[in-house]
Amino acid sequence: MGRTHRRMPAFKGSLKLSLATFALACIVVGTFSFQYYQQLQSTIRAESGGYLQEIATRIGANIDRTIADNYSFLHTVSSGLHTAQVTTFSRFAAVVEAQREGWEFQDIMLIDADGKAYASTGEPVKLDNDAYFMDAVSEGRAVISNAQMIDNEERIALSIPLENITMDGTPMVAMAAVYEPASFDETLSMSSFDGQSFSCIIDRGGTIVVRSSSPSALELGYNVLTTIGQSELDQDDSLESMKSSMAAEGKGQIGFTIDDVRYYAVYTPIAPQNWYLLTFVPASVVNARSDMMLGATLLMCGVVTAAFAALVAFLLFTSSRNRRKLEHIAYVDDVTSGHTIQRFYDLAQQSLSATDRPRYALVYTNMEKFKVLNEQFGRRSCDDLLRMFSETIESGLRPGEYIGRQSADNFCILIEFDGEPWLRERFAEWYRIAERFLEENQPQWNLPIVEFGIFVIDNDELPFPQMIDRAKLALRESPQAIGGKIRYAVYDDEVRRLLVREKQLEDMMERAMLEGEFQVYLQPKYRLPERVVGGSEALTRWVSASEGMIFPDEFIPLFEKNGFIVTLDLHVFEEVCRTLRGWIDRGLTPPKTSVNCSRAHVKSKNFLDAYRAIADRYRIPERLIEIELTEGIVMEDSHRLIEVIEDIHEAGFDCSIDDFGSGYSSLNMIQSIPADTLKLDKIFFRNRTKDPARTRSVVQSIVSMAQALNMDTVAEGVEYEDQVDMLEEIGCDYVQGYVFARPMPIADFERLAFGEETNEEGEER
Repeated sequence: MGRTHRRMPAFKGSLKLSLATFALACIVVGTFSFQYYQQLQSTIRAESGGYLQEIATRIGANIDRTIADNYSFLHTVSSGLHTAQVTTFSRFAAVVEAQREGWEFQDIMLIDADGKAYASTGEPVKLDNDAYFMDAVSEGRAVISNAQMIDNEERIALSIPLENITMDGTPMVAMAAVYEPASFDETLSMSSFDGQSFSCIIDRGGTIVVRSSSPSALELGYNVLTTIGQSELDQDDSLESMKSSMAAEGKGQIGFTIDDVRYYAVYTPIAPQNWYLLTFVPASVVNARSDMMLGATLLMCGVVTAAFAALVAFLLFTSSRNRRKLEHIAYVDDVTSGHTIQRFYDLAQQSLSATDRPRYALVYTNMEKFKVLNEQFGRRSCDDLLRMFSETIESGLRPGEYIGRQSADNFCILIEFDGEPWLRERFAEWYRIAERFLEENQPQWNLPIVEFGIFVIDNDELPFPQMIDRAKLALRESPQAIGGKIRYAVYDDEVRRLLVREKQLEDMMERAMLEGEFQVYLQPKYRLPERVVGGSEALTRWVSASEGMIFPDEFIPLFEKNGFIVTLDLHVFEEVCRTLRGWIDRGLTPPKTSVNCSRAHVKSKNFLDAYRAIADRYRIPERLIEIELTEGIVMEDSHRLIEVIEDIHEAGFDCSIDDFGSGYSSLNMIQSIPADTLKLDKIFFRNRTKDPARTRSVVQSIVSMAQALNMDTVAEGVEYEDQVDMLEEIGCDYVQGYVFARPMPIADFERLAFGEETNEEGEER
């Protein structure tokens, strides 16, 4: 029998070696794959967490901005109460009602020193006993409350301190805007993660201030931190760490599982000192792509190189896609599909940083009365209009020029600056293209007036928001018109200087009135043909203790804008009445004196009551005072003007129409105006060498018409003797101008009218 060669030991040894080698290889590959898997998982989680934190930060910034805007609004209302001297709830309610359009809150309430709250109408408001809120009110601090019961309804109150405000005899220490918590819903909403994410606002202790109305929102109970603490936390996360971070006003992320669903919660502080924004996203949504990639990596771990290459490629692809999504949110405007303002900043900075670049200007543009269009045609139609407007401008931009939407109908454009005429042509061309598009596609629309504020960029270091602010400021100071449909203005430092000066004068005006710095000057009116003093006009001079003479052309337009002109008009009127009474008591025969009445005064139906009361107090005879109304008031509403003039006559005053001929008034219209005097504007006498025959003909027509209507005529701004001769020949009744006398203090006028003359100089209002 032969021998069988058994190689079992060798086979076994080889098998063992192979198994050992395979096992070792598996261990090596497994260890490498496991380490790689863990590292990759950690990286993806960190990146996803970063994206979540970025989104939460944006939402928090929106909330901060909303709250800051509302604080600013309350301060504006508070300043308005001081300026308008509002001391009754009835007037306060009217102020609140006038400001109500565009509110995001329910009402404005006032709080007295005893903690009692009142609605804008003066009705008592029942407040919860919110110690944090009431402590801040009593200590004179601005504060925003947690959700509390106000008049038995859940509300949030945002409060600022008040000083020297009294309503119906009760001192008020705070003003508060009252919100429904649901008013934050739009700010809290997120378009990311397929609508499966949601946000809420809590205080630092975890109590919910504003809940989310998202259908994906969890039931978080009364205290979010308690709910999270009762859930299953991720291994590396701790509720205590989260609380410590929040106590130090930090931001971060925590993972937990509740009802078998795992969530990420990102927390970030917002403006109020004890508020936090919490954003919740299901982990499955955040990790969907990365989990798929990690699974594929584990399946292909046997082919390490190929798996690694596939993993890297997929990681880059996923990261790029997620980044593109986030960039779309940050950089693509959801209304116009063009650039957001942030993307505009980035692109504009690239253009400004380029070498050998052209000169650029930043243009701020918006449509006039766009809110009215929104109400009339609806938001969707108006969004289409904005999209068309943006596309029209963008299609006409050169390389390196960009447009981005800031908000609503406000756009910013970076454009090459080759001078104003070239910009005007581009603006007009954009408007023509947009108008033609509407005619062809939306014939029922009329393109509204479009404004362009221009800031020429000579300093690249200036932040874009400041450039935008300066472009906006330009539109506040006399914009120029193009064809009645476009207005534009170019910013210069003079605009900013004027605004600063206006603020300075506003800060001075109240004290100046109290300290008697507003002095009345009189400019004589000479009667023709005798050429003797036959009347006067009362004018205002501001003799400042700190600055000396401030002339009317600097402060009168400002006072007409801010309403202080009403106080000034009454001050001048009372000084005139006091002067006339003094002359009468001394046995003198006062000439008729005219006083200016501003447009702001005429708008008040009973404005003459104050004039009549002052005149009665000084026992001024009828027709000794003449109230001057400007031609502009005539043009605004002739029917209302007729009523005003009749009231003036009934009150015992004469009435004159000032600045006649400076605007678009006609002789035909004057026939229906029952005024006593017509004052020819100085524009007729400004250039005596330019076609004097034509000027004489026009002036003679006006004088003849006035004579036919039994009106006196006064020629204003006359500076030359030959003009006086001409006016005397055509029958003008009075001349007022430097040819005879400048405006002068009352004492100098007395010497001129009742005694010796004076040469005191002044400027006319």
